Amino acid sequence: MDGIVEFFRTAPIPPEVFSPSLGLIILLPLLGAFVCGVFGKWLGRANVHLVACSAIAGAFVLSLMAFWATSDAAGGRVVSMPNAFGLDRDVVRYAIAHDYGTWFAAGDFRVNFGLLVDHLSGILLLVITGVGFLIHLYSTSYMEHDDGYWRFFAYLNLFVAAMLTLVMADNLVLLFVGWEGVGMASYLLIGFWYTDSAKAWAGRKAFVTNRIGDFAFLIGTFLLILTVSAFNRQADARDYAVAGTSRARYEQGLSEKGPVTFKGLEKMALALPEGMGGAVSLETPIEAGPLSGYTFGGVMTATMLLFLLGAAGKSAQLPLYVWLPDAMAGPTPVSALIHAATMVTAGVYLFCRMSSLLVLSPTAMATIAIVGALTSLLAALIAFAQDDIKKVLAYSTVSQLGIMFMGVGMGVFWAAALHLVTHACFKACLFLGAGSVMHGNGDETDIKKLGGLWKEQKWTHATFLVSTLAITGIIPLSGFFSKDAVFHGVHHNHLHELHWVSGLVYALGLVITACTAFYMSRVYLLTFTGRRSPEAKVAHAHESAWHMTLPLVILAFLSIVTLVYALPLMPRSGGGFQPVFENFLSPVLRPAEAVARTAKTVALDTSSPAFVDYLIAWMVALSGGATAAFLYLKFFPAQVGKPVPAFARAVRRTAQNKFYVDELYEFILIRPVKFVAFILFRVVDALVIDTVLVRGTAYVTEKVGFGLRRLQTGDAQAYAAIMALAILGGAVYALLQVLS
Repeated sequence: MDGIVEFFRTAPIPPEVFSPSLGLIILLPLLGAFVCGVFGKWLGRANVHLVACSAIAGAFVLSLMAFWATSDAAGGRVVSMPNAFGLDRDVVRYAIAHDYGTWFAAGDFRVNFGLLVDHLSGILLLVITGVGFLIHLYSTSYMEHDDGYWRFFAYLNLFVAAMLTLVMADNLVLLFVGWEGVGMASYLLIGFWYTDSAKAWAGRKAFVTNRIGDFAFLIGTFLLILTVSAFNRQADARDYAVAGTSRARYEQGLSEKGPVTFKGLEKMALALPEGMGGAVSLETPIEAGPLSGYTFGGVMTATMLLFLLGAAGKSAQLPLYVWLPDAMAGPTPVSALIHAATMVTAGVYLFCRMSSLLVLSPTAMATIAIVGALTSLLAALIAFAQDDIKKVLAYSTVSQLGIMFMGVGMGVFWAAALHLVTHACFKACLFLGAGSVMHGNGDETDIKKLGGLWKEQKWTHATFLVSTLAITGIIPLSGFFSKDAVFHGVHHNHLHELHWVSGLVYALGLVITACTAFYMSRVYLLTFTGRRSPEAKVAHAHESAWHMTLPLVILAFLSIVTLVYALPLMPRSGGGFQPVFENFLSPVLRPAEAVARTAKTVALDTSSPAFVDYLIAWMVALSGGATAAFLYLKFFPAQVGKPVPAFARAVRRTAQNKFYVDELYEFILIRPVKFVAFILFRVVDALVIDTVLVRGTAYVTEKVGFGLRRLQTGDAQAYAAIMALAILGGAVYALLQVLS
């Protein structure tokens, strides 16, 4: 046993040797995208598949080596690296990094191309490249008859490269590059079949909606830069000492790394809580600059709310969630990669990475938790009435992301990240399973026109069932433990002066759990059980090729075994045991816990769920599934041929039309903007500017010139006659003046 432990605690490549190669993790998919995109037409399908899959497989191997290196403990010492913003003895444990030098600089502002892999980014590297490789393998069969296969795999590789940049960046600006990169790649993939106007419009809708959030992200970044500058200008030695640094060391870090490096932001967060005896705290007004007069705490709240709007765009939360269901217009593997496993979780990752800043603002945390809860509940209610299998899964994704935001907002960062990981496995399996169902049923997506598939698509059925039970929250699958860990933390953590939030969000969480169990059971029952629908496109379904079923089996297996991360197997320093994943992420989240403990902005509960908590969660999930089984196996079949009550039809129609949110946006936002644009175009631009100012000026100039041209004839005799007449007129005028 000791030999096995020692094997896993010794990285195959020493961290100091491997860290300069971190850039290869991004470079390999980027190179694959270039080769497939430029030469794909001439390479042929088999070679494009080989290049694209090999690039992701290579990135996975390198990611595994990086992840292994972060836990290296050869010689009895864990891997560590110096903190550029801390004192000489200040080190960052369980992390490797490499700085490739200055990316760009303007005056005192500087941004480096620095990559960081710790336990948080390391586990996401494995999710992105591991699940990404399975989706690439699946796509080799799913897209085998599509003429744009080379373009599809180029976009997939580009997306993975951008997502890897996002999670490995050690500063906000480089993270934003990956943030924009995944947005661009998602636009290309959602609108992949661009000859279909509806699918092209879905891609544009995703792109425009995300631009709103990205603009807020940029403004939040600018506010952070100004806040760091104000802090460094006003802080004294006591503030730096509390944060474990000194003015000279902190300023050296700013000059070497820039103001938006995450480790530097952590140092500022550690110095800002009240009662530390320094010159700067959350209540301290900023003395100079554009933020003069505002307090550090107020600016931090505004900054976090702006990042919430940015995260709402990427992670499909209110009010910017509307793009995600329409994103199902792209090929099904796109839905699995972007809208289940990776891109949509970027907002959750951002808040986990900036957790030390977030816990400084209970207002921002409460807003995040409530937005997540309301989004999750709304999406779950809409999913009740959707008949398109991909649409149900899309709204399910929105709902599950809301649960993660609930965890982030209430300070349960490790549980939110764990649900991110487990969700990536079972939701990717569900989306790929839906693709397999479509592949074997003539691209049919209406669950009411399927039925009885468990006999004909046994591998797809088995894996879809496992993933359905996982997302529903049935013991002993991973989704139950990760979701319950979020709800336990939500219930027991309390925000300063906002204690009511935990009770409200927890109650909504139980309702969401029952809703999830209901609509997912509905999808499973209508698709796989019962008899074959007489409206089916094909008489008999067929199972998919091994390229498609093997990823399903692996993802279903991962949906089970990842429950280990949620089990309380690790000893806690204060006594008792803590979940494996909480212990695993403790080096990353320790600064946030220290800030929360010092600032008293959020009371973090460290207890584990009791048996009663598990029982309640299980019973709630079971009740939702049992209700769906009763309705769709017994009640509704018995009502066939009977009139449906008008009220029931109205409720279903409202939910099926997504509570008319798109129409509401059209009426409140889009039409007024179009009307203003019409006025600006027709009245201001066409009439005032073009006609009056531009053409009017030209008209006046032309007529004046025409009149002057009549006077300037060039005839000397005419000029002499005019001069004589003018002299005569002058003489007459003078004579009249004398006589008067």
